[in-house]
Amino acid sequence: MTKTGIQMVKTSLLRHIEGFSEKRVCWLRDKILNEGIWVKPLALDQEHNLVLDGQHRMEVALSIGLKRVPAVKYDYSSIKVWSLRKNYEFDWARVVDTVLSGTIYPYKTVKHEFGPSFPSCNHSLDELMI
Repeated sequence: MTKTGIQMVKTSLLRHIEGFSEKRVCWLRDKILNEGIWVKPLALDQEHNLVLDGQHRMEVALSIGLKRVPAVKYDYSSIKVWSLRKNYEFDWARVVDTVLSGTIYPYKTVKHEFGPSFPSCNHSLDELMI
């Protein structure tokens, strides 16, 4: 782990908590491939590698064959979590239980607050392929 809290995590360990937009994945994949660098870490829960922020980046990483990605891991119980959808009520424990039972939430359902100091990064794609 670096002083910014960023660590490398194998993409094979990542787990979605909600759906994603394939159109957004395509756009982001093109952007990342054109720039040749990865600039924003994923936010993960520290126990299960649930992707709290970065569903689209996760899909990009998998689609271009990255073996690892930069990530910041959080104690999920300390993160503020809420829904953008009126028909969903949950807390962090319910999100974990739902995902571990094999279900993910619909796209744009689960929101998290990480604070003002979420770090950035600068890793070449070649570096993330190994």
